Amino acid sequence: MEGLKDIKDIVEVHEHSFETLMGIILFSLLIVGILLYLFLNRRKKRKKPTAKALAKEALNTLDYNNTKEVVYGFIENIQAFLNEKNLEEFKNIEGELNQYKYKKEIPALDESLKNRISTFIKGVK
Repeated sequence: MEGLKDIKDIVEVHEHSFETLMGIILFSLLIVGILLYLFLNRRKKRKKPTAKALAKEALNTLDYNNTKEVVYGFIENIQAFLNEKNLEEFKNIEGELNQYKYKKEIPALDESLKNRISTFIKGVK
């Protein structure tokens, strides 16, 4: 037996394959979850407002102290909301607003006209 020097005692081998497999699976699930979350939220953020939504926002932010802005902004942006029901009322308001158009210096809007414009804007959908 003294001539056999390459035989050694039995050594316990620590195997971590199960823990490694579970780590890989959890890491993969985490990566898939993050990618799925980013993909689903990317579609929500890229949604652009429609022309109708932009026109509604512009109508709601009209400054009634600036007469020209009200006249031109109202006539331009209200076009998206016109239908058979409110077309006649719009024609009446537009007829009254024509006296404020195409002039260098214009007077301030009448309070009654301001009220009609604001109620018309609130009534459109």
